[in-house]
Amino acid sequence: MEPKMSSWLRSQRLLPLALAIFVVPGAIAQRGNSGAGSRGSTTPTAPNTTTPNNTPGTNTPGMNTPGNNRNTLGTYNPQGPLGMPMPIFLSGRVLFDDGTKPNTNIVIQRVCFGNPIPETHADSHGHFSFQVGQNQAAISDASVDNSAQGMPPGYGGRQSSNEQMTGMGLSQGITERQLQRCEIQAAYPGYRSDVISLATHRSLDSPDLGVIVLHRLANVQGTTISMTSALAPKKARKAYEKGLRLASRGKLDDAETHMQEAVTAYPKYAEAWYQLGRLQQARQDVGAAKKSYTAALQSDSKYVSPHDQLAVLAAQEGKWQEAADQSRQVVSLNPVEFPEAWYLNALANYNLKHADIAQKSAEETLRVDGRHKFPQVETLLAQIYAEQGDYPAAAAHLQEYLKLRPDAKNAALLKQELSKLQDAIAQAKK
Repeated sequence: MEPKMSSWLRSQRLLPLALAIFVVPGAIAQRGNSGAGSRGSTTPTAPNTTTPNNTPGTNTPGMNTPGNNRNTLGTYNPQGPLGMPMPIFLSGRVLFDDGTKPNTNIVIQRVCFGNPIPETHADSHGHFSFQVGQNQAAISDASVDNSAQGMPPGYGGRQSSNEQMTGMGLSQGITERQLQRCEIQAAYPGYRSDVISLATHRSLDSPDLGVIVLHRLANVQGTTISMTSALAPKKARKAYEKGLRLASRGKLDDAETHMQEAVTAYPKYAEAWYQLGRLQQARQDVGAAKKSYTAALQSDSKYVSPHDQLAVLAAQEGKWQEAADQSRQVVSLNPVEFPEAWYLNALANYNLKHADIAQKSAEETLRVDGRHKFPQVETLLAQIYAEQGDYPAAAAHLQEYLKLRPDAKNAALLKQELSKLQDAIAQAKK
């Protein structure tokens, strides 16, 4: 007997989401591997599978919408030695596992709350040293997890300037307590980095972190660091770096002016075009942002981040075919480090009624998302399997989502849907 299912199970189309994909700019940060201190990602919000209203852009219960920040940095109220800002120095060496010679394009980054913060570069022998939090010009790239960003409101972050700068260690120094949730890793296109935890590191410990090994990834063609940047003339680099500094201080209009100067001085400056697009997007000039992202891709076709943002914008506008195409381009260039692109591709194809492709992309999201940054893919799979009549699989994915997000705002409603699925399974056994 076919059980009577809820509107959630009968739904033929998920909400297009209020896909507030919130990316922090800065193309110098390499996207880390999702299973080892990943650079987080542009975090799409979860579809609300319990609400029958299919209005594009609707903010729904359980969604991580702007202002609903789960992991806000800069909220410490330090007391005692762990809470006292102090200079902390770290050093070490980076090696490639395939024998490639180290170079100065290797970025050393501190990853806190899944958010990568570039600190320094290795030298030509792979050695590095730095004082934590002193790279004032460092801005993370578009892949940064939006739940813990340290950028000005409207430019990817949702915290006050004081909160963001304190939380990222850019104004009042670094405390040992802040480091307890941080890791150090290297970043280089096409490689996955070892991760060194700072959970137990203290200011008086030896600064030597030892050797960080970069492991080559198979089938990775795209990068989150544009190789055109190395050819930028001094005038363009100076304008670009000043733009980054101004953006980190919340002076977005001035930052945009300097990014425009950078691309004028060097029209193939892909990273500057990308950052210009981010700034234009922050002031809601979507048309200009798209042109800048396109210019970035014309300058460097293997630079993945502009594709990522174009996919985000398409999804926000409910242009699902475009979102599917752009996200497919991302995972074609780099299939292992962009779980959010797999998720977005799944969501787009679901809305296009390509359930088979949506299912495959959703399963890929689970495979590469080792840190479960996109638990909402479980609800998408639950819906796909429920529509196929595979209630045990649907229930399993819904249970997994509730396990990962027991505090979700729509948890009670999802538990009701889980109960209905379990009733359907029980009836099928009779």
